[in-house]
Amino acid sequence: MPDLVTHFASAYILKIPDRWARFRIPFYLGALLPDLLSRPWMILYPPASSLVYSLHTPSMTAIVCLLIAQFFEENIRSNVRLNLLLGVALHYSLDIFQKYQTVGYHWLFPFSWKTFGLGLFWPEDSVKFVPLWIGLILIIEAVLLYRKRQRDKGRTRLDS
Repeated sequence: MPDLVTHFASAYILKIPDRWARFRIPFYLGALLPDLLSRPWMILYPPASSLVYSLHTPSMTAIVCLLIAQFFEENIRSNVRLNLLLGVALHYSLDIFQKYQTVGYHWLFPFSWKTFGLGLFWPEDSVKFVPLWIGLILIIEAVLLYRKRQRDKGRTRLDS
């Protein structure tokens, strides 16, 4: 499993365009949701970790996304639901590349208990890239802020 920073950074980079700005937060939440549902239980009660793996499945996170979307106004609910589910899909698209020491994720739970993955890297391998992701996000934010200030300066000159 890539760490939370890697999941967030990938979601952040995909949601940079301004036209998607309104639903960034649900997308970010969706990208973090599978780990937020399962990791606290794995840390607090390790003997139940095999049962907790069922929380880190597409079916369970889809149910949670549908429940979360119900807390939003009806006119934006479908967009929130879509962005939550797209964030979850991004999360799983990153997780499928990892190797497993023990049992892997049950991707087709509750229909199958079989696990599979591409096995390209170990879960902790992504941690060494955390400074890179944080630096990249800071650079992108600085560039976006600079561009916004330049646009605002141009507007104030035209207004005066």
